[in-house]
Amino acid sequence: MRNKKLVAGLVSSLWAAAALIVTASLIAEIAATPTASPGVTSSTWTPITSVTALFFGADSQHGSFNLPSVLFGLGAILLTSIVAGSLATAFIVYCLGWTPHPVASALLGAAWGLAAEILLINLLCNWLQSDNGIYTSLPSWGWFPAFAVWGATLGLRLSHLGRKRTLEGDRVRVAGPSPLLSADPHPVTPHRSRTAPR
Repeated sequence: MRNKKLVAGLVSSLWAAAALIVTASLIAEIAATPTASPGVTSSTWTPITSVTALFFGADSQHGSFNLPSVLFGLGAILLTSIVAGSLATAFIVYCLGWTPHPVASALLGAAWGLAAEILLINLLCNWLQSDNGIYTSLPSWGWFPAFAVWGATLGLRLSHLGRKRTLEGDRVRVAGPSPLLSADPHPVTPHRSRTAPR
């Protein structure tokens, strides 16, 4: 049971990472704004390769496809999503339970995503990168909708998996017959005063 919930959280984090990457890449491609790297404008690959630049320097950020830089960036984003997604999963489950309503779960996930954007991009990455490479890899507002989509996807996926588990019967059961569901009456234990000899 615990392993199924762990796998569900990991799968939800991977779906959320995919949503984040697609959203950020679309925003960067459409905007085509200048980035912190000279001569590089935002494109599909700049949000991904800017993560690589956090570890290997500004030369790793590319406006075109560069396989090593893209693979490393994708791996770092997936790993970060798993860590942040595990915390978000715990928070959503704590607040809403294992079978949350999709709307509530998506809204709470989006709020968590916005908080994660502020902590991860605006504070941590901008502190680590002197040129704010990740922040400027797409328009300054672009990371907010990307992280909101990340959180909403995580919440919706958790809600879907929770409801699926409930429909498949993976829930806590009470031992013994149920007086509400069974046609047979629930066995009554005789009271001690009735059975004691007089």
